[in-house]
Amino acid sequence: MELKFQTEKKENSQIQLSVTIDKNEIASQYKELLNETQKNIVMNGFRKGKVPLSIIETKYKKALLAEVAHKLVDKSYQEIFEKLEDKPLATSTPTLDDIEEIKLDSDFTYKITYETYPTITFGEYKNIEIEKDEITASEKDISEEINRYLSEFSSIETKDSQIEDGDIALIEYKVFEGDTEIESKDNEYVHIGKDYDKYKIGKELIGLKSSDTKDFKKKFTDKDGDAFAGKTYKFKATVKEVKVEKKPELTDELAKQIDKTVETAEAFKNKVKENLEHYAADTTKQKAIDKIMDKIIKTFKGVVPQSMIDAQIDSYYKELLQKVGGDEKRANNMLSLEGLNKETYREKMKEKATNAIQRSLILNEIIKKESIKATEEDIKAHINKFAKFYNLNTNDLFDNYKKNNQLAMFEGEVEIEKAIDIIYNSLKAKKINKLSLKELDD
Repeated sequence: MELKFQTEKKENSQIQLSVTIDKNEIASQYKELLNETQKNIVMNGFRKGKVPLSIIETKYKKALLAEVAHKLVDKSYQEIFEKLEDKPLATSTPTLDDIEEIKLDSDFTYKITYETYPTITFGEYKNIEIEKDEITASEKDISEEINRYLSEFSSIETKDSQIEDGDIALIEYKVFEGDTEIESKDNEYVHIGKDYDKYKIGKELIGLKSSDTKDFKKKFTDKDGDAFAGKTYKFKATVKEVKVEKKPELTDELAKQIDKTVETAEAFKNKVKENLEHYAADTTKQKAIDKIMDKIIKTFKGVVPQSMIDAQIDSYYKELLQKVGGDEKRANNMLSLEGLNKETYREKMKEKATNAIQRSLILNEIIKKESIKATEEDIKAHINKFAKFYNLNTNDLFDNYKKNNQLAMFEGEVEIEKAIDIIYNSLKAKKINKLSLKELDD
């Protein structure tokens, strides 16, 4: 196609593409469309395919030129796309913002604006100073984790004594805001210490017995969600029944039932300990990486395209939908508990989305600066991580992906990991915080 084009950088990571198509191209496309129209048009007084071109032009020239313009814009844009140095983002929809009236005796010009990958700068990413956490799994941590497994095999029994932490209480209660009753429940199970209940009132029930009644107040904070934050409610709760969870003893047989890869209770305990230690190491590393990235992001300069932000927020909303089985009504109900709707949720997530994109842009730039490349051995090691988790053979998986030309799908993940390792391995710990596993989770 005979054409010329040029690009001009605009604000906010936008590019304006100006295209001029030669008039000879217009004439050629118009003639082709006119002849095609003649073959198919039906008009009174003429046989199909025999309507004179002059009559068709008199009646349909404007419409034909409009169709030519549409085809030329589409065809020329596709041709130019591969030649563009700054290509449109996959998340961006180009906007046709200036188009001349198309004529047969002159060149045709149009302009398109689109968002492109942003140009960014940031500060030093090596030798960053942070406070680093250090943790080991204690015997108490291991015991609590084993108890979580044993809970799946527990029996529930009624007890007559006072409610203790970990018990399950069947209660009826009323909730008051001021002197106005706002909610009541006749049969509500509260698992003490688990905070599964709506108002998280389990701790207030400790020490009560069946048939006891208690009046109390609870002041809610920002940690309790937007719907409750800053409010104080009065409660009137009556205990109807108290149940206790009876856990079985960990035996070799039960250990094998819980985890088919072990033969003894001792082996199961060792595996739990190993898993907790890996979890602690991975989590402390991730916390350190987050601290480093937060420092680097503060030095970020550049404009994150709006379409990238919108796409990131879309992914957050899809994750929310997945949690409720794709039920949008349930998702909206979850949002309403926090005083949000879909629109205000998107606004709330904007800062998080922007931060996530800045992080990704920085890591991709580090990959370029450090000339990071993923080798087949790197990819095999990466595949091994989830192969072990699902008890699959690493070599079989790798060979299958390679045979189907699918190794490239892992390259980006491996290169990001390598970039993260560069900044993590160079960090300077100005202080070591020794934490328990519980403090780490908090």
